[in-house]
Amino acid sequence: MMRTANYHIHTHYSPCASREMRLSDILDAAENAGYERIGIADHCYSFDLNSKRIKELRAEVEEAAADRDIEVCLGIEAYIMRHRLGSITHQIAGLFDFVLVAPNHYHIRGVTQPSRLHPRIMAEHELYMFEAAISNPITDVVAHPFVLSPRIFRVAPDRLARLSLDMMDELDEKRLVEALERARLREIAVEINPKFLMFDQGHIGSFYRLCLEHGVRLSFGSDAHDLDSIAPSDETAAFIKSLDLTEDQIWHPLGFD
Repeated sequence: MMRTANYHIHTHYSPCASREMRLSDILDAAENAGYERIGIADHCYSFDLNSKRIKELRAEVEEAAADRDIEVCLGIEAYIMRHRLGSITHQIAGLFDFVLVAPNHYHIRGVTQPSRLHPRIMAEHELYMFEAAISNPITDVVAHPFVLSPRIFRVAPDRLARLSLDMMDELDEKRLVEALERARLREIAVEINPKFLMFDQGHIGSFYRLCLEHGVRLSFGSDAHDLDSIAPSDETAAFIKSLDLTEDQIWHPLGFD
């Protein structure tokens, strides 16, 4: 069921995305992947965020989606810098259909960093940033929580996968459950991001199941930076299928509910 929507796709406006990620080509790839709904979510530092520019972006999306058998909404990927401080204001957030908030964009200047790569310290820091994302009023979906990127940490993938496993074991489960309860009450979703499998961090799958146990809805976002990443891999699709999701466990932007 989750295959029908993908709410984390970057265009060529994101500096880290391929130049091929233009709306017409994205929509072709999304339709070929069988999606009924997608969300464009460029990084918030990709362009000047003002009402005029956002209106221009929305017009681009609407023009590209005209006469297509696929619904497209305009989102943004923002990030947490520290507790109570996100990278965009709630006024700017309100101009988009939805806001993804990344708690672990540690490669960006000003984002609170973990003091060192130790499982207990990483667990404390990742949980702190996850709590901050849930508490921030701009957040609709927490993007890729607890997923550790080799590119960001500049650590060999196998070593980082082991650190990730040990980190998840060190998480304060009481605090995590309390954070999930807040997410449920605020109707904030958690993103299933395929990078947790790509980076050999499949143990994070138990976190997604814990989200469902506590009534937190899930959103699929492929975090596509190139056309080949728009459709889920077979491994990702199999994991999503294993969750046996019902429609009310899947998050959609308000206009798509």
